[in-house]
Amino acid sequence: MSLVFADTLAPSALAGLFNAGFSDYLVPLQLDEAALREHVRVHDIDLAASPVATEPDAAAFALLGVRGPDAWIGGMATAPPHRRRGLGRRVMVAALEAAAQRGCETVWLEVVDANAAAIALYRDLGFAPVRDLDVWSLEPQPEQPPASRPVDAPAAQAWIAADRSGREPWQRADATLARLGEGGVPLEALIVERGGAVVGAAVHRTEGTSVAVLQIAADDDAAAAAALLASAGGRAVHLANTPSDGGCARVLAGRGARLVARQHEMRLAL
Repeated sequence: MSLVFADTLAPSALAGLFNAGFSDYLVPLQLDEAALREHVRVHDIDLAASPVATEPDAAAFALLGVRGPDAWIGGMATAPPHRRRGLGRRVMVAALEAAAQRGCETVWLEVVDANAAAIALYRDLGFAPVRDLDVWSLEPQPEQPPASRPVDAPAAQAWIAADRSGREPWQRADATLARLGEGGVPLEALIVERGGAVVGAAVHRTEGTSVAVLQIAADDDAAAAAALLASAGGRAVHLANTPSDGGCARVLAGRGARLVARQHEMRLAL
């Protein structure tokens, strides 16, 4: 077994390894070359710091995102024929070393709560749980969307930044939205008001016939519901990595939304 870095692989080979590693994952995850390239760009994945184990073919990988003092594991998996040989541990250790060499102080990741083997590995490496994050999907709602006022994305983000109760997970961070905008992805935003004061805001993007809410904050559950439903505009809405104990999770559960996955967010101080 030897270690190389992902920037030495052809894009097709990296996509093939990614899809092989996640071929039987608890949550379906398959990316073509274009989608993987977008994942790398939007989430600041440093391919030169993302280890790949070879035997001699590429067998396991850990994608490492780097943003200043913070790093993030943007996917770690081993192709099925190469499992139970410690390759996942090897690429994770190499990724942590690469993060330290980049000057990072903290490494973050999310892991599906049912993935006991990965959770055990991460704990053994020193990661500690921070909170649970949910992925939700809500079918179109029958009522008219609540009243809202469209604004540009930076205006909504400014209100969200001032009102959010905790840090955004990596996929919903301000830097991620900036990368989406730089890539020409249209971002829409709105605010909801009560008594002349802003009580909620959301930034979202259209994905086919549904809407993905990228950032949202609200003063209370009623405002969270209004911001979600106004963003949806009568369409299905998808919300990823929202805190399990937050208002959006309560609103979605109360409306019969489907809980697609629950993940543990974990953190390691280098």
